Amino acid sequence: MNPPAKNIYGIQVLSYTAIMLSITFVPKVARVLGADWLQISIVVGAYNISYFLSSMIFGRLADLHGRRRFIVLGLLLSTVFFFLQSFYWDYVSLLILRTLAGFTVGIFPAAVISMAHDYGMKMGKLSSWGAMGWAIGSYLAGIIASFLDYRYTFLISAVFFLGAFLVSLPLRETGVRVERVPLFPVDVMKRNLPVYLAFFFRHTSATMIWTFWVLYIESIHGDAFWQAATMGINSTTQFFLMYFYTDLGRAKKLILYGLIASSITFLSYAFIGNVYLIIPVQVLLALSWSFLYVGSLKYLTERNREKATATGLLNSTISISAAVGPFLGGMVMQAFNSYFALMLSSFILSSLGIVVFALGCRERLK
Repeated sequence: MNPPAKNIYGIQVLSYTAIMLSITFVPKVARVLGADWLQISIVVGAYNISYFLSSMIFGRLADLHGRRRFIVLGLLLSTVFFFLQSFYWDYVSLLILRTLAGFTVGIFPAAVISMAHDYGMKMGKLSSWGAMGWAIGSYLAGIIASFLDYRYTFLISAVFFLGAFLVSLPLRETGVRVERVPLFPVDVMKRNLPVYLAFFFRHTSATMIWTFWVLYIESIHGDAFWQAATMGINSTTQFFLMYFYTDLGRAKKLILYGLIASSITFLSYAFIGNVYLIIPVQVLLALSWSFLYVGSLKYLTERNREKATATGLLNSTISISAAVGPFLGGMVMQAFNSYFALMLSSFILSSLGIVVFALGCRERLK
């Protein structure tokens, strides 16, 4: 493995560990601070809206001005603002700190993906190390929450971001530039619209569920460790699928299979009444995300000259859907107070993603 690859994989593992540590128990922190269903949705959604704006801005800038500076800057600022999250004192302060953290963490991902592609690295293997970070972060969050206050998940996430920042310092610029990228890249959006729309429907459905995940697991008799470990099982399985398999698949087929498996997964959640029964469904969830995410990265980096812009727009799609999803989920829970209704709504919405992608890519799947 060449030195740039080692550093980039290290950034993936460390940064995704930090992100997962920070995300996992936000709904429970908000509930402890007195938030209702909609207020929980707002604090989750605000983080993702700021991530959306940041990804769109800095993905374009990484194409115009180079990758390294945005990787280093993003990791440094994430270290600072993820540390500051540990000082929340009420619901409003949590909301403000999460919003700022979301903006900083959106600065570097598109630049990392683009630099990896510049070096000829495989998207599946790159994504697998991010999944490993998700897994480590999930298990650590469960262990920390079992013995310490939730705010330690924020504090320790900053330590991992600091490690990622230090690992990023030896990186050298690849020299790849795109001379002109419009401020609002309509052509890039139109060229890849079926992928972005399908991803929007699928991930909106997913975040309807993830917003209330720890509370859902609690309702089927899972303690703090299981609330985090169920996501860790998903991420661990993703690592092996992404590392060993997804680079062998063709982009469009991976996307389609990922969309179908996602809908089946979300419907399955509606019928689970015991935490142990969720384990095989988490394996299916891992397959769905591995296929969809790596397939989308392959599609965008292989078919677009503006790689950071195209992948930045994917990150923006993920984050805007992760902002819309919590609000929709909050509305469903406020209206029905039912996890069954939440899962069924997610299944219906995610199925629209299959339809959108199939209609948008009518030509033979390649």
